[in-house]
Formats: sequence, C-alpha cells, structure tokens
Amino acid sequence: MTALLQRLAPVARTIAWPALAGAALACVAVVAAAQHLPGSFPLARWPGLGALALCVGAAFVLDDDAAATVGATPTSLARRRLLRVALALPLLGAVWAAALWYATSAQEAWFGPDARAALSLQLGAMLALTLAASALALRALPGEHCGWTGAVAPFALLSAMLALPERWTLLAMPGDAAWAAVQQRWTALLVLGLITFAWAGREPRQRASRNRPQVTG
Repeated sequence: MTALLQRLAPVARTIAWPALAGAALACVAVVAAAQHLPGSFPLARWPGLGALALCVGAAFVLDDDAAATVGATPTSLARRRLLRVALALPLLGAVWAAALWYATSAQEAWFGPDARAALSLQLGAMLALTLAASALALRALPGEHCGWTGAVAPFALLSAMLALPERWTLLAMPGDAAWAAVQQRWTALLVLGLITFAWAGREPRQRASRNRPQVTG
C-alpha cells in the first residue's frame, strides 16, 4: 500500500485540482439553481447541465507539467493518462452522485429516481467526449496544456444538442416515446468517446520508434 501511495502521489500533485474543484462547485450551483427555475423550458431542469459543468473541469485532467519528463519512462502514455483519470474520478463521481440525488429526489422533479442510470450514462458520454477532445489536442498541438481546447467540447456538445432536429434529439423526458432512442444515442456517443480517447493515447511515433527492437545484421 505504501509503495502504491508513493507511486500515485507525484501524479496526484500534477492534476489540475483547482479546475476540478471549480467545476464541482459549478455543477452543484447549476443543479441547485435549476430546481427553482420556471418549468417552461425543459432544458432548465435537465441535470445534464451540471454534468456539462463537471466536464469543463475534467478537460484539464490530462494536462501534465511533467509530461516531457515522464515521457522518457517505460510507462506507456495510455497508462499514464488512465491513471490521471482514475485519480480524478472519485471527486467527479461523488459530486455527480450528490447533485443527481438532489435533482431527482424532489417530489416535483422532472427527472425522478428511475432516470438516474440514464442521466449517469449521459454524464459518461459527455466525459468521454471531453477527455477525447483533450487527448486529441495534446496529440495535435504543441505543449502539455491543451485543457482549454478540451473545455470547448461540452459547449460544442450543448450547441449541437440544441441544433439537432427532433428526430435526432439527445434530449427527452422520461416517459416520452423518444426516451429509449435518446439513451441509445448517448450510448453511441460514449463508445465514440472511449474509442477516440484510446486512439489518441497511442504512443507518439518518435517514442514508438525508440522502443522498437533494433535488428542488427
């Protein structure tokens, strides 16, 4: 256990905890305020707005000041990134669980307890797409700080949701005829985000060529 903590501590120190803490506060504030807004616009009561706030902070999880140094270690890029995500997930999960419970427990809530699994699926898809955007930016752009690029993903997703035609909507109320189809679309987005995140976590060509065994004649 001590060895594990010693291994995790240097990674934990490089994670953007202030960004995550700010996102957590924003998530709680958005979800709490939404319950007191008029119900004329369903999006105002959608807990996914809090999930989008969480994702803005999560976009900075992959930023690593020590990336150039640890890049020379045997640990793969994918493993380093997964470790960073794993360290941030408990905070994100705890905040989401609290916000989701608050948003779905009120008697007049538009999304009840039965919708918690579907809403958590939506958070997972948003988070996967956000991390995928950050990973792609780190792969394509110079430097180790591309979180700002990834932070655009939640806003782009929200804009796309509002612009999509009704037949492709990502927003539906529990009990609507489109509810099941909407969750299938969120599942597809989750898979897309995970695949993209995995692809963007491949080793850069320079490192891959260094690690390839040399054949001597």
